[in-house]
Amino acid sequence: MNQDNRFPASETRRSKGVSRIPVLRAAWASQRDLDRTAHDNSADIAAIARAEGWLTPLMPIERVALRPWQQAVFWGLRLYIGVMLIVMGWGFLHVAGG
Repeated sequence: MNQDNRFPASETRRSKGVSRIPVLRAAWASQRDLDRTAHDNSADIAAIARAEGWLTPLMPIERVALRPWQQAVFWGLRLYIGVMLIVMGWGFLHVAGG
């Protein structure tokens, strides 16, 4: 694809309508064009789901028991977040009031 990207200094690329990136015609398709060409029905979607294995049940997820130091770290983070929310709230109220 040969594209002329030269333009006079008084003109901008936007006004010329030139892009450095070539775009396929499919990318310019409108939603109306896509609606006319896409004819998926529920049987097609179900077949895809079966073929991809989306209908198989997921493995059960169990909670992981945390070690005491991990629990302490998470509680410390919760406390830190709570203090930061209070500080930020006080800061916003202080600036907004005066």
